[in-house]
Amino acid sequence: MGIYDRDYGRSERTPWDRIENPRSMLVILIVINVIVYVLQMLFFYNVQQEIPAQFDAIELTASDRAVIEAQYTVKRSHIDDIFAIRGESLLRPWLWFQTLTYGFLHNTDNIFHLVFNMFILYVFGRPIEQRLGGQEFLKTYLAAIIFGGIVAMVSPWILSAIVPGASIYSMTMGASGGVVAMIVIFACFFPHQELLFMFVIPMKAWVLACLVVAMDLLGAAGLSGTATAYDVHLAGALFGFLYVNQRWNFRWLDLTRLADVPGTLQQRSRRAKLKLHDPEKKIREEEREADRILAKIHQSGEASLTSRERKTLERYSRRKRQSRDN
Repeated sequence: MGIYDRDYGRSERTPWDRIENPRSMLVILIVINVIVYVLQMLFFYNVQQEIPAQFDAIELTASDRAVIEAQYTVKRSHIDDIFAIRGESLLRPWLWFQTLTYGFLHNTDNIFHLVFNMFILYVFGRPIEQRLGGQEFLKTYLAAIIFGGIVAMVSPWILSAIVPGASIYSMTMGASGGVVAMIVIFACFFPHQELLFMFVIPMKAWVLACLVVAMDLLGAAGLSGTATAYDVHLAGALFGFLYVNQRWNFRWLDLTRLADVPGTLQQRSRRAKLKLHDPEKKIREEEREADRILAKIHQSGEASLTSRERKTLERYSRRKRQSRDN
């Protein structure tokens, strides 16, 4: 028995390994979020905001002017411009993919936005993945993100109709909608599980979930004073509750087919290359066409040939002479 015949000598995962030790979808999601965050940081550019008119009435030195301009200069990422969701996306169906992609973006001015979301996702997502299985967990999480994205796309229009001056162009990003959905699903599955709120206060899971929803309701009512997307949080909470209460499942949605797409495309490409580099087929087609033209001459005479048929016959004759000469 060689070393590669032994279990510890194998580098690739066998079907048995995938059954006994499946890859954690939760860990993959966290890794993707971190990678996307790095990409956001790499594609920064500066945007100069409008400086209030009050500064125009004050005589400023060049250095003071530079300081004020720096204060009103914000950093943006090209990644955010493409993949974050806005209210205006509702009228642009080609941007509806943002209902998913916004959930993998985070505020690059505050790394704790990413750290906190990923920590909470890991704490509550791990037991949910163990209960549902990796595939169902992944589909449930992504569905919660999309549900929150739809709300994030629609709610600015509702708000602008109620509140004068509300913008439909502000960006929404972050995994919070999916994270809140996981908190609520966890509380529904394990309502009496004791947790440490703020790492100090012992609290039942269902009490914690109710507290989170209550805080988001207060925030949505404008009592928090922050720019947090509370509507997306509440959408995630509603999705999580309905998922358990209505006994939804996404087993009918087969994401494993996506893994087969690269192989399918590669096979099609290989077949296309074989077709493009098949000289024998081209010769056979030319011979069949030449036979048809000769039969036409026999029946109707050479004068019945079109210019294209004459060229085909000349080309065929030339190739035959060359093959005899060789």
